[in-house]
Amino acid sequence: MMKQDEIGKHGKDQQALLKRPSWRLEPANSADFDLVADIRQQAMKDNMEANGLFDHALYRQSFKDSFDPASTWKIIEESEVLGFYVLWNKQDHLYLERLYFHPKAQGRGIGADILNILKQQATAQNKPIRLEVLPQSRANAFYLRHGFELIEEREEEKVYEWKSCVIAQLMESWAPAQIP
Repeated sequence: MMKQDEIGKHGKDQQALLKRPSWRLEPANSADFDLVADIRQQAMKDNMEANGLFDHALYRQSFKDSFDPASTWKIIEESEVLGFYVLWNKQDHLYLERLYFHPKAQGRGIGADILNILKQQATAQNKPIRLEVLPQSRANAFYLRHGFELIEEREEEKVYEWKSCVIAQLMESWAPAQIP
């Protein structure tokens, strides 16, 4: 699991990325659950309904059961929380479990900036980033535009992965030679 204090371990450039001209990242805490759950519901309402997930109370309870503030970052502009993401540091990859923005904050390029920060973390750790998206979600196009590749398609979700050029080159060089 990626802990909030680990971000500083990835160099001074990484710390500089935490504060942007219009927004900043702050660690979440357990008292933030209702705030981030509301942002998630507003961000996901149309996608949930398009995918047949109408029970918002059940969806919220499921989110509460899995909420881990130590892996959650709030995206803040002035004093307003625009969105959040949840990142887990797995043994062989970073898992972006959630990246949500309030609808009024969508389309401003902040999500792309967040992905760039996460890509730098992944490159520094020599790990790919993986994530799952609902099949009918607009997020599918977003992640494809930002260099993620569809690696698996399931009935309930699509699985994407991003690998830095360095990681991809290393994996190719370690691939067993083909014997004719």
